[in-house]
Amino acid sequence: MPGRLATRYAPSFRLIEAHFGFGLVGLVAFSAALLVRATAVQGFFFQPLLLGLVHLCVLGWLMPIAIGALHQLVPVVFEVPVRSERLAWSAFGLYAVTAPLFIIRMWTLSADWLLAVGAVGAAGAIWLYVLNLYATLLRSGQRSLTGYYVMAALGWLLVAVTLGALLAINLDRPFLPLFHLALLRAHAHAAAFGFFGLLIMGVAYRLMEMFLLSHGAPERAGRVAFAATNAAVVALVVSLAFGSIAWLLALGVGAALVGVGAFALQVSAIYRRRTQRRADVAWRHTASSLVYLGLAAALGAALALAPLGQPWTDRLHLVYSLFALVGFIGSIVVGQLYKIVPFLVWLHRFSAYVGLKRVPPAGELLGERWKRVQYALMHAGIGALALGVVVDSAALRSLGATAFAGSAALVVRNLVVVWASKP
Repeated sequence: MPGRLATRYAPSFRLIEAHFGFGLVGLVAFSAALLVRATAVQGFFFQPLLLGLVHLCVLGWLMPIAIGALHQLVPVVFEVPVRSERLAWSAFGLYAVTAPLFIIRMWTLSADWLLAVGAVGAAGAIWLYVLNLYATLLRSGQRSLTGYYVMAALGWLLVAVTLGALLAINLDRPFLPLFHLALLRAHAHAAAFGFFGLLIMGVAYRLMEMFLLSHGAPERAGRVAFAATNAAVVALVVSLAFGSIAWLLALGVGAALVGVGAFALQVSAIYRRRTQRRADVAWRHTASSLVYLGLAAALGAALALAPLGQPWTDRLHLVYSLFALVGFIGSIVVGQLYKIVPFLVWLHRFSAYVGLKRVPPAGELLGERWKRVQYALMHAGIGALALGVVVDSAALRSLGATAFAGSAALVVRNLVVVWASKP
């Protein structure tokens, strides 16, 4: 099993470590900022605090880990080396400088040239990443369902970051012909549903097969999910960009629900064929992420088709974002880090000693106890935050943010224990 996560095609371990380390720093920063400002998390989404938190979550925590995972998995899954590791390092350097600049300026909503520079620089770094990964994929002769998901996800990522850079420039020097907030909603859905949604779906199929030792599941539901999800993102992005075209919005919502349902069916088909029967904490995170995905899809559909009056619309929009970003994407990111990091550390530090001395399996580099505590804190925190937003309770929001911050600290602690392991 470890050999399937790293072959001669894999890039240097340092490249993956750099991206994962950046993402973990982002997770700590996001959880700390959320803890400090939890009582103020309320109201309309277009305000400095909420925009800062969202971009810290996405650009500081989730994006670097997703990019790092792609640079490990794409070469291994498609049996082709990264087109240019030097370009990947260059993109990382540019991203590490400009993404924090953009987040800091967004936190205060400073609509100036520095905001635009940060946005354009971060978008440029992501363009470099994506072009490098596309060049890598195109060198492979393999075409699989996961490959199609990854290519589509990368395309939507380019749409999302390009829109984001244009919106940042527009704040400094207005020039866009469409309503800024409408384009902002389109940008958010292209990133969350188009990039992260499709990426998680496609990679989940392959990782579940690998880690659960599951083979032979039919792919029909996965193909339906791919078509329906892409159709949904097209309809939602276009509709939202032009001010919520009613029939197109309804079409997008319907396609999104079909996509989510088909994805759940595909996951179920893979899970039923597993030979690895033990459900550890990593897979509890994965299962929980699917619950959050269903909740976010249902809540998003309700908000799009039957909007409520104020203040309920603002509150439910915040819960929708919380379930989608922290619940769905965040849960599966943490769960898969618990799988990927131990295997990579084992491969690079322990595998050479097999047959020479006793070498623990990768799964034993970190016990389950502290992972279970982290799991409980994370999901209790998300639940308390969501409830605190809905009932407008500052105390509940603070309690939830405290639990989530504790879980973030434990994620870092758990992974540092693995990274520090030596034969």
